[in-house]
Amino acid sequence: MTLSYAAGLAKVLEVARQQHNTRQKPEENVPLQDAIGGVPARAVLSPRSIPEYDTSAMDGYAIRSHDTTTASPDTPVVFRVMGTVAAGDEPENGLDAGPEDGVPPCVEIMTGAIFPEGYDACVKVEDTVAVRGPDGRCAGCIAVTRRILSGENKRFAGSDIRQGHAVLKQGDTVQPAHILPLASLGVAEVPLVRRARVGVWSTGKEMTNGKAGTKDANGPYLTAAIKEMGLEAEFLGVLDDDLATLRSHIRKAADAERYDLLLTSGAVSKGRFDYIRAALDEMGTEIMFHGLYIRPGHPVLFGLVPSKESKAAFFGLPGNPGAAAACFRLLTVPYLRALQGQPQEQPIWASLRQRTDKRQDAHSCASKQNRDIFRHGVLSTSPSGGLFAEASNEQSPAKLGPFRAANCWIRFRPEPDSIPPGTDSLPLVECYPISPTGAIRLAPCLPN
Repeated sequence: MTLSYAAGLAKVLEVARQQHNTRQKPEENVPLQDAIGGVPARAVLSPRSIPEYDTSAMDGYAIRSHDTTTASPDTPVVFRVMGTVAAGDEPENGLDAGPEDGVPPCVEIMTGAIFPEGYDACVKVEDTVAVRGPDGRCAGCIAVTRRILSGENKRFAGSDIRQGHAVLKQGDTVQPAHILPLASLGVAEVPLVRRARVGVWSTGKEMTNGKAGTKDANGPYLTAAIKEMGLEAEFLGVLDDDLATLRSHIRKAADAERYDLLLTSGAVSKGRFDYIRAALDEMGTEIMFHGLYIRPGHPVLFGLVPSKESKAAFFGLPGNPGAAAACFRLLTVPYLRALQGQPQEQPIWASLRQRTDKRQDAHSCASKQNRDIFRHGVLSTSPSGGLFAEASNEQSPAKLGPFRAANCWIRFRPEPDSIPPGTDSLPLVECYPISPTGAIRLAPCLPN
């Protein structure tokens, strides 16, 4: 029975969550510098506060702000310098002495240095003047010519990161920007969900007989896209359109129990040499669905292949590269995210711009026959911050040139009434970045 995209996606996510909860060795400690792209198995809490103590934000002088209440260019306040505190120093005792001969104390302090006890503000060195004291004998004095507010140029302990704060949340993706605070806290390892391992095949006699000249695009693309997600991908080769060959390779990979997911492209439709379903049936595979009401990619297959001790998830993607890319991004990526314990991805809503400068091809963007239609296109932003989506002019799943410019997939739902109304008479559509990581570089919005 053919399912809707929503029903098929629900099955994919349900299986992924079950697999996530039953994985062997579900987490591993990974050195910080190798954690990029990984998913924290649990929250990483800050072991201490940053800054750990009240520190100076400037090179200058630590003072008591109430001593500057009357300071002005005409009536400067003179301070006696009691000592110096540099970054990394521990302030000496006795720096918080009282006024001497009516001259209040201050402490020279460098950026990042710990504030000495009893001082609540820092006056920048360029806002001071070296002077003699009122007795005419003090060479170590400064004058301040304006009022300094309490807390000025002072970083308070915990004002950046508080002890116990979650620097990384469970389900996040570790990004290079996370390394800065983690390294500053002295975190050397991160507990990550064990990176999923995916085995990838391409199928098709046209790519194995060496005569037709067809090059494999799916295998390199799928392998690279999985690695972009920070996961482990192994390309297992191109398989001939032969039932025994397909069954043997899938059986061997499943029994090895090395892979969390097995992935093929091609041989899932109803052609004479489309043997993936037959090979899976002979192995006792639990087929969750074979066919969805989507375009492109309607013959996509998803199931659980039995192995010696467990079951391996299996996606049979269509052979057309555009259809394989669409099914991977909109079905396999959600599975892998859920398997890693990540939340379901949320779409980017954008106003749909219709093309007026070029012809529309035969692959219309309109949803037909209760199908979800997915179109690659360009998501752009206007100077005012508006988001606009425009489908690529050429949508044949066998043509790959448009992928050079496309940065998103646009979903056209079969139930247009469920889509919130747009603005400026433009309908809203939901978009997903081409990148499986969800990262996107928006294009500049050009006039029609």
